[in-house]
Amino acid sequence: MKLRAEVIIVGGGVTGISTAIHLKELGVEDVIILERHFIGSGQSGRAAGIIRGTANHPTVSAAQLEGQMFLHTFESRYGIPIRINKTGYILVGQASEREHIEATIAAASQVGCQSKEITAYEVKELQPGLNTEEGGIYVYEPGGLYVDPMPTVHAFLLAARHLGVRVIEGCEVGDILVRDDNVFGVECAMGVFEVPKVMIATSVWGQPQLAKLGIDVPVCPHIAEMGFFQVPTNSSHRLHRIIFDSRANLYMRPEGEFQLFVGRKEREFVESNGEQIDPDNYRQTANFHSLQEIHQNLQVTLPFMRNGFVHRTYACTYDSTPDDMPILDKAASVGGLYFAIGFSGGGFSSSPWVGKRMATFIAEEAKPGDMDLFNKERFAKGELIRWSNTPTDYN
Repeated sequence: MKLRAEVIIVGGGVTGISTAIHLKELGVEDVIILERHFIGSGQSGRAAGIIRGTANHPTVSAAQLEGQMFLHTFESRYGIPIRINKTGYILVGQASEREHIEATIAAASQVGCQSKEITAYEVKELQPGLNTEEGGIYVYEPGGLYVDPMPTVHAFLLAARHLGVRVIEGCEVGDILVRDDNVFGVECAMGVFEVPKVMIATSVWGQPQLAKLGIDVPVCPHIAEMGFFQVPTNSSHRLHRIIFDSRANLYMRPEGEFQLFVGRKEREFVESNGEQIDPDNYRQTANFHSLQEIHQNLQVTLPFMRNGFVHRTYACTYDSTPDDMPILDKAASVGGLYFAIGFSGGGFSSSPWVGKRMATFIAEEAKPGDMDLFNKERFAKGELIRWSNTPTDYN
């Protein structure tokens, strides 16, 4: 069977769908998404769904703010509602991190993020039960928000289909076909598509796909572990805000009224030369010792969670890069081959920004200037992106 398209996107997560939406809005007629499982079945459906503009790099902050705006205007643009939880974001830092955190506020402010330092009294008003201590630093971003990831992914999907994107689930991709150093087709479960442009947006599976074509990207799989914790029944406290606490190396957000979604600062646990990970075969729940450590650290942030308990857990595979930022580029050796991978767990929040720029890159064959920061060659040149809102060692 021979099939045709103008652009094929391999991978049906938020990055692929967002790119497809923007391609259609740029006038590309025939866009197809090929997803081997169901839409959002990878990292997208397991994201925290947090979008906050507080970041120590103006471009990274701008990408997050564009994500916030995209969600806020989504229903008016596409007629599809998304439930947005605008709780605000609190950054808790330590006295030794003051210089770095002040630089974070300054970088974010350059692009319009409303982050500001607040007092211990003010932060306790925003989040009763938060552990405050002498010398602590507290930053608040009122626009910080979160969404439920899977309903949001499917809102994106409805918008894409309404615009005319063809979405084919249960369609595993085999080889990307190349002739005279240019893409000319894609083998998949349906047959062979003839197509001049292909974008790989398959998370951790993208690295071996590209390696088959002689393209080496520094992306390694990493298992991230998260937990949903229940507030103890005898506590009147609840989590009201999104919080990152550098004392505990944890981030968290509300999950309904009585639960907290809690994850770790995963950079501390990435082992690029560690045990080989099979992204198709791993334990998809957090292990006991990880949860025990998360629970102990959670009490540093919220002492009232001492008697809280694990409600449920999960684990998922991150496609990690050396600086936890994605690779948004095209192949130098294969014409028509583009890729957006290596999001290191942060792809959900940046997907509107990334999708818009990757669509422009593909349709107009010119890389947007603000996207060049995320080029593939930065690792070989030692030009890692320094963006973390508290000090992080990327060595």
